[in-house]
Amino acid sequence: MGLTEITLQKLRMANLRLKMLLIIIVCTSLLIADKLSLHQPLSSAIFLPLHTNIEFFCVFVALCTFTVTWYSNLNNCCYYSFFIGLGLLAVGFIDLFHFYSYEGMPTIFAQPCPNQATLYHVIGRYIMAVVFLVSVYFYKKEWCYLNRFKYYFLAATLGLVGFVLVTVSYDAQIYPAMYTAQGLTQAKIICEYIIIGLLVAAVAGYLWLYKKYMDNYLQLIIATLTISIFSELCFISYEKVYDTTNLLGHIFRFASYILIYVAIFMNNVKKPYLALVEAREELASANDILEERVRQRTKDLQEANKRLSKAATHDYLTGAINRMEFSHRFSKMLENSKEESLHSVIALDFDSFKKINDTFGHAVGDECLKTFVKSAKEVVRPTDTVSRFGGDEFMILLPNTPWDGARVVGEKVRKRLAEVAEPPFTVSMGIAEWPKNGRKEKDLLAYADEALYLAKQNGKNRME
Repeated sequence: MGLTEITLQKLRMANLRLKMLLIIIVCTSLLIADKLSLHQPLSSAIFLPLHTNIEFFCVFVALCTFTVTWYSNLNNCCYYSFFIGLGLLAVGFIDLFHFYSYEGMPTIFAQPCPNQATLYHVIGRYIMAVVFLVSVYFYKKEWCYLNRFKYYFLAATLGLVGFVLVTVSYDAQIYPAMYTAQGLTQAKIICEYIIIGLLVAAVAGYLWLYKKYMDNYLQLIIATLTISIFSELCFISYEKVYDTTNLLGHIFRFASYILIYVAIFMNNVKKPYLALVEAREELASANDILEERVRQRTKDLQEANKRLSKAATHDYLTGAINRMEFSHRFSKMLENSKEESLHSVIALDFDSFKKINDTFGHAVGDECLKTFVKSAKEVVRPTDTVSRFGGDEFMILLPNTPWDGARVVGEKVRKRLAEVAEPPFTVSMGIAEWPKNGRKEKDLLAYADEALYLAKQNGKNRME
C-alpha cells in the first residue's frame, strides 16, 4: 500500500526535526567543549590568519552567491533568491570591511580597531538576519513588473554598503560602542540577542514554508539559520577578540555560508537544470510518441487513400473494376495498339440470376457474384480485366487477344464455374473483336451485348 500524502509529509517533517536535532547537538557540544576545556586566548599570529581566511572565504561565497542569483534571475519574476543575493552582496562587502578592521591588519579604510570590527560584524549580522526573515514573505511570490528596477535595487544595496563604510570608518560615534578595553559592551550583547531573535523568527518562518511546500532546499536554509544562531551565541560569550570562542563563532559562520551557497546553487541552478533535463526527456519521449503516431496516422492515411483509390476504380462487393475504370483501361489499350493489334471483349450475364436471389436470398446471390469474379480472375491473364457493369452484368477486356482466344477464355470461365459454383449457376457470353466489330468502345460493347443476347436466345450457358 502506498504512502498517503499526509503520512509522507509527517515523515519529511520528522526527517527535518532529526537533522535539526543533530545540528543542535553537534553545535552545542562544540560550544560546551570550548567553554569547559578549550576556551583560551589566542595570539594574533594564530588568530588573524585563521580569521582572515574564514572571512575571505565567507566574502567570496557571498559574492558568488549574489552572482548566481543575479544571472539566474534574468527572466524570472520571482524575487526571492534575488533579494537574498542582494543581502549577501551587502553582507559580503561589510564582512570585507570587518576583517580589515581588526588590529594587526593593514590600514585601508581607517585605522583598525576592535570597536570598528565589531560594528561591521553586528551590522552585517543584522542585515543577514533581516534579509532571511523578510525572504520568508518573498518565497514563491512573483512581481514581473519589478524587472525594470533590478539595477535600482543593486544601486540601493551598494549605497547601503557605502553608507555603512563611511559612517563606521569615519563617524563611528553615531553608533553605540560595541567593544571597549573591558570587552563586549551591553549594547553589543543586546544587539546579538536581537539578531538571535530575528534568526529564530526566520527559522520559524522557514519551518512553516517547509511544511507547506516540502522543498528540500528549505531544509538547507533552516540548517543555515540554526548554525547562524549558534554562531551568534559564540559572539555573545567570547571574552577577548582573539580567543577560541570568537574563532568557533567564525567557524560556525563558515559552515553556514557553505550551506547558503549550496542551497542557493541547488535552488537556482541545479533544480532548474534537472527540470530542464526532465523536460527534455519528456519532450523527447513525447516527440517519439508523436512521431510514432504520425507514422501510424500516415500509414492509416495511406491505407485509407488506397481504399479510396480502390473504391473509385473497383466494385466494392466483388472487387472487379467498375465501369469508369474499364473505359480508362480500354482507352489506354487503344493508345498502345498497333495497326495489326487485335483485342476482344466478352460481355457476360448470369442465367436466371433473379431465380437465385428469390430462391436462396440476396446474400447468396452476392456470394455467387463474388464467386464468378474470383473464378474469372483465376483463368484470365494479369493483363486482362474483369469489370462489373451493374447487377449481374460483367465485361472482360482481353488486350491483344483475337476472337478465338476470347472464346478459349470464355470456355475456361464456364469450366471453372462448373467446378466451384455453389449453388450451381451458369453465365451466357457474347464476344466482340476490335477493330472488326467496332473501333469505338461503345460500338464494340454494343456488338458484344448483341452477341450475349443471341447466346441467351439460343439456350443460355453458351457464348456467341
